[in-house]
Amino acid sequence: MEKKSQELIHLANKSFTEIISDGFKLFFKTYRRLIIPLALFQILLIALNVLLLTDFNWYINSLRASFNEIMDKFIENTPLTEGELNQLASFLFINLALFFLQNLIGAVIITIAMCSVSNYVFKIYMKEDISFTNAFKSSFNKKMLIVILIIGICVPIGSFLLLFPAIIIFGFFIFLIFTYNIGDGKNSISEARTIAKKAFWKIIGIFVINALFILIINYIITAILDFFLINESTIPIINSWYNPTTRNFGMLILYNILYSIVDIIFAPLFICLLTALFSSLKAKKDLKIQYQQGYYPEREFYQESYKILRQKPIDLVETEGTTTVPDIRLDSRFYCPFCGVSIDSPKKFCPRCGEPLSFIKE
Repeated sequence: MEKKSQELIHLANKSFTEIISDGFKLFFKTYRRLIIPLALFQILLIALNVLLLTDFNWYINSLRASFNEIMDKFIENTPLTEGELNQLASFLFINLALFFLQNLIGAVIITIAMCSVSNYVFKIYMKEDISFTNAFKSSFNKKMLIVILIIGICVPIGSFLLLFPAIIIFGFFIFLIFTYNIGDGKNSISEARTIAKKAFWKIIGIFVINALFILIINYIITAILDFFLINESTIPIINSWYNPTTRNFGMLILYNILYSIVDIIFAPLFICLLTALFSSLKAKKDLKIQYQQGYYPEREFYQESYKILRQKPIDLVETEGTTTVPDIRLDSRFYCPFCGVSIDSPKKFCPRCGEPLSFIKE
């Protein structure tokens, strides 16, 4: 009990910087296990986008020249005909529809991918023994449908509705990828929301750090690929892969994999960063519950703490009818009201018994 409390205290007291550092360490520690399944999910996502949306993209590109002409007239304040207004509206609507479909496919596949490894990564971070194969298999259960519905479907719908609903849903319920598969008998949705409570901006911060890290590396790699691959001789060949009369789905998939290589290589990073944050927030919640249930240290542990409290013997001088106790000088120290251990400065939790000390002010 004592060891578990110490581990929870250590996790709960981690700063955001330490959480980010732990996330990167976890990324390198679990990379060999995670890269194959997550890379396969990324390739599956690319293949689905190519097979399902290539015609959509081709049609939009065929309308782009007319759209540019209409926009030039609009910028020059030239009156637009009814047909031109209809073309403009159709072009914008089709682009929005494509944006929604891409987000929907991506969110569903990525949600399934994160769920498939979340329990394994969490157990590894908590230093528990777990088989990757068993964890991967157990992740695919009927409860995953709830996660897919909220994260994989509601978030893209929120993105379609001016983005803000998507950010809110993501920040409030992203921990569902962990809680749905933790067999503690609790409601996974309310558990995810409770753990994420008051940590909204930390969750968004994890997402932004991951996105910026990958974006910077991806920009460099894309610039290198464009320099070597995109020229007057290769552009017609690439365009022929998209053309319905000469379409080559195999080459399109390989081409998109090449340009998504950074996303594939760093696919495990986000789940590792998120695991470190989730573990710290869950530890804070568990400590709070432990305090509410009235955890008391064992007798031997308390006696040991009491010895620390009574560092110097105090002589009691008794006279007839009176008993006096000399004043004890505390200086800058104070003592835990639960176990009596001496503490140099205020802390969120007692370093020995784990009880919350937030009511103590500096």
